[in-house]
Amino acid sequence: MLKPLKLFVLICSLAMLATFSVQLAFAAQTDTGEVSTSEVSADETNVNGDAQPDGLAQLEAIPFEAINYYIARHFNAYSVAVTGFLNPEVELPAKVEIAVPSGSDIIWFSEFSGGFVGNDPEFNEPFDMRTEGNLDIYTVVTQYNHAIQIEYHIEGDPNTQVSSGAYSLVMEYTPLTDTPLVRLMTNLPAESVVEDPYVEFMGEDENGYLVFMRLYTDVPALTPVQGEITYTPPEGRGMVAQGGDLLGGLGVAIISAVVVVAAALAFIVISNKRRKQAE
Repeated sequence: MLKPLKLFVLICSLAMLATFSVQLAFAAQTDTGEVSTSEVSADETNVNGDAQPDGLAQLEAIPFEAINYYIARHFNAYSVAVTGFLNPEVELPAKVEIAVPSGSDIIWFSEFSGGFVGNDPEFNEPFDMRTEGNLDIYTVVTQYNHAIQIEYHIEGDPNTQVSSGAYSLVMEYTPLTDTPLVRLMTNLPAESVVEDPYVEFMGEDENGYLVFMRLYTDVPALTPVQGEITYTPPEGRGMVAQGGDLLGGLGVAIISAVVVVAAALAFIVISNKRRKQAE
């Protein structure tokens, strides 16, 4: 039986998987152009370049309740999506910070609803970003959703062949704050075999790849979380994926938005019950 908090983030994780490929396609098909300037003064704008309530810029960033780090294979390359989930009880708009490896080539950055990417407010460039050590830290204000997602390219192939027919994928993420749940996730070719009991199977994505993850709880701030998934794929399918339809998950993505909202409401009820019991 899944614990309530784990169930909440699992459902959100599945919603993220349904929209990830759609976001990549949408970003590839959209002409960015120049960002238009605003008549609003700098003192009246938030880190997204939009008008904001008085005093929001002075607020501390709110930590995430859970973070998903997802290495995805698509066509002939790999990319990473990092999704941060706030507690659904957090009042919006809210300032948040999310980290990626320094120098990452950002291909998409937006709020995350779990629905069609075109309906998710995209964060405008230039981003509010600072570099600390080996991390680029992005600060944004999420206006309408309790989650944000940032995506970037990976150079080369993250898989390593460890024996005849077997491959290893090592994933690592460093949360900025104490984080109750961190998931390291990836999708593998269909019919891949994973025998590690600590690696959980989450289902298939829209292209038929198998999604696996490692779960870490109560991760301290600025502590790197590293996990390895060793797998045996069908012959010839251990490296970069070939083919696949980036728009294949559109219908599932739209439906998944409703699932995320339902999960959030359930999470609020469970949290309130826990508080009452503690009292």
